[in-house]
Amino acid sequence: MSFKNNPKFKTQFVSKKFDVSGEPLKKGAQPLRYYSYTNISDYHMSRYLAANAQNMYSSSGITPEIMNAICDKMIQSVNDKKLSDVAVLANNLKYRTKYPVDEHAILRMAMIYTFVDNEDPDRCENHWTEWKLQKILAEPEAYSFFLPIGLQFTPAYSEYLEEISPTSLSKRETMLKTMLPATLEQK
Repeated sequence: MSFKNNPKFKTQFVSKKFDVSGEPLKKGAQPLRYYSYTNISDYHMSRYLAANAQNMYSSSGITPEIMNAICDKMIQSVNDKKLSDVAVLANNLKYRTKYPVDEHAILRMAMIYTFVDNEDPDRCENHWTEWKLQKILAEPEAYSFFLPIGLQFTPAYSEYLEEISPTSLSKRETMLKTMLPATLEQK
């Protein structure tokens, strides 16, 4: 589906780095465009359900994938009798729930409410959300544009709106890295 000349949709952002297929933008190619509905009531129920699920993850400060990875590392550390590593990992989990703001969660929320060409606006499919997230993370201007949009759509972060910035997110990432044993990779 093309959203470009459809009055039900408005262009939110035009990539300066990627074409519509997600490849690096070359001269003459159509840039990747992100769209949203002009009228918020036109969003399909699947988008609202995905946003609700994303908000539940956002409020916990950790995605299921990261939690499983940390738990796997904790189990391995117990098996290896490295109890100090288990304590560090447990503190990492506690920190994440005490300070739940995660930039990927914020950007995923923005991606739930935006579309790209060939995406079905009446379905919220995780592979599209993740595809768009990877493009945004690789384009600083897109990252800066979508971060406040994701914040607006993430009720769990509304209390942090004043204090969230790229600098605060960077500090959080650094803090989380220091809360892992040196032998373990950061997720």
